[in-house]
Amino acid sequence: MRSLDLEFLEDLKAGKNLLAFSGGVDSSALYFLLKSYGIPFDVAIVDYGIRRQSALEVSYARNLCFMDNKQCFVKEAQKIQGNFENEARKVRYAFFESLIKAQGYTHLILAHQLNDVLEWFLMQFCKGTSLERMQMPPKSQRSIWDLAKAKTIDYWLVRPLWKINRMQILQYLNTNQLFYFEDFSNFDTHFMRNYFRQNFADKLIEKFTSGIAFSLELLQENSKAQSKSKIINVESLGKCCVLEGKDCQNVLEELDFVCKMCGVLLSRVQKLELKEILKLEHFSRAFKHKIAIEKAGEKLFVCSYCPKVVMPKRVREQYRSLGIPPKFRIFLFQARILGAEQKILDIIFHLRSKDE
Repeated sequence: MRSLDLEFLEDLKAGKNLLAFSGGVDSSALYFLLKSYGIPFDVAIVDYGIRRQSALEVSYARNLCFMDNKQCFVKEAQKIQGNFENEARKVRYAFFESLIKAQGYTHLILAHQLNDVLEWFLMQFCKGTSLERMQMPPKSQRSIWDLAKAKTIDYWLVRPLWKINRMQILQYLNTNQLFYFEDFSNFDTHFMRNYFRQNFADKLIEKFTSGIAFSLELLQENSKAQSKSKIINVESLGKCCVLEGKDCQNVLEELDFVCKMCGVLLSRVQKLELKEILKLEHFSRAFKHKIAIEKAGEKLFVCSYCPKVVMPKRVREQYRSLGIPPKFRIFLFQARILGAEQKILDIIFHLRSKDE
């Protein structure tokens, strides 16, 4: 049955792995490929409840896991309002990270393949961003705050199919008579991803597979796409990050990445605004009431936006004396209640000691 080469096999063999599963072409193929290589893994699937066949996909996942003695975790999402793609992404990553904390997984395995990588590249290129941010890293490290254990949990996000195109994956499934679902929402070009997929990415891959794969691999080898910033996810509150703000261009790229990890995709206009205000010594901005970005001296403070709360004067003055800007103070105060304050302060002072 084994006929496609996966990346990162040695890492996965030594780790505890969670596969993000949907029952579609890519994740079904990856399920059987991982199994054929003897990779241990469990499965996580989200039912958004917007398609009739989603219940069948969940049943399929459960049956596969029952037959193969794997755990199958299911999330039944509440109805999503607004931007479905963005909100659905936040729902599934919150679910995955809750499992990583609870079960101790070291790797989250995603089924993105070559068509997806090119599709993302083209989307970001057309929206306007840096070369590094146009890339979908095949392997990257993430951090989440475990409130119960009062410590940071690190895990790896890996894409073992990233060099394989969709046609090869379909051939693998059909040759081995392996079942999969076809998600017909993938043909709805109202979704930006589908528009780029149908009009550009798939057609380019069909004609120039080897050249595209080689170019994307070269870009990865020379890329700084993986963030060097420590993004802390505080459960039930949101995410935060503190950056060094000396190099405006590199910081802009890093801010773009951090905002994406916080669930906010900056528009071209917002990036241009940031480019200008990054030249200032101090500023404080909130974007869409979802994320706050502030600068104090040579430090940039990024956090999920929190409405104003009553803060004891003593605490407020303590934060002010530490050089922490207003919106970040609110986030930090609420993190204090959840037991995550010290971890965030450690990051701030680590950056400060490096500068000194």
